[in-house]
Amino acid sequence: MLIRDFLNILLDDTLEEARMRRRGPQATLSFEGASQAVCECREAMRGERMAQQLESLLARARAEAATAAGQPDEWFWVAREMHVEWIARVVSVILLSHGQRPILPPSREAAMEAARLIGLPVS
Repeated sequence: MLIRDFLNILLDDTLEEARMRRRGPQATLSFEGASQAVCECREAMRGERMAQQLESLLARARAEAATAAGQPDEWFWVAREMHVEWIARVVSVILLSHGQRPILPPSREAAMEAARLIGLPVS
């Protein structure tokens, strides 16, 4: 599997999972934040500086989520930040497996997701 294929599957699966979780009063804002995160990650992952661009996007998402605390659209910004962070953690697994510096320390869940996406048996 090519890295671009992996990244596209990761982004598509992340958006589909957000779509399936649409429940509750903040659901629309949360889904819009997740959708925005996926679009921004897709853009950040183009070109040779993918890791640096994704790292920069994560820093911006964190800052914007912190600024939005207590605002009516807070759920949009929090969901955006959470989804950018999730994508960065899964991408970090792949970066580490290729001997590169990760964006974030990968979690066990991110490693399991990366394994699932490339077709390894996951239990």
